[in-house]
Amino acid sequence: MDWDKFLPVLIAGLTPVLPQFALIAAVLVVIGAPLPGRGPRLFQRQDPWRRFKYRSRDVVMSRAGHRCEGAVFLAWGRCAEAATDADHVYPHVRGGPTVPSNGQALCRGHNKHKGAMRPPWWYVLSLEHSPLCQP
Repeated sequence: MDWDKFLPVLIAGLTPVLPQFALIAAVLVVIGAPLPGRGPRLFQRQDPWRRFKYRSRDVVMSRAGHRCEGAVFLAWGRCAEAATDADHVYPHVRGGPTVPSNGQALCRGHNKHKGAMRPPWWYVLSLEHSPLCQP
């Protein structure tokens, strides 16, 4: 293959679509990035308590009305299942503390699906602005 002829044609063909690719990449980074200043700190020691127990579990569950806080579609809608698990918003294995402010009530399906995934910023904001989290 003659690269001297092929390369200019390839570059000319990609030039009109590069701005769209850059815009899509920027949108994906903004959607998937965590909120700055939220969640665990870089050199924070891991919390020795892995599970929500006793009073902290009661606080998380009652704040959610004993209903799953998992989103049905992105941040819109709420799962209709009963909450069975108190889970970390920022996962424990990624440095999330076991405190009620980092807790969310989830059904087994949402808890299993979430795993150790770090939540995107829009999900954290949806939990913070939920009427259930207001005092």
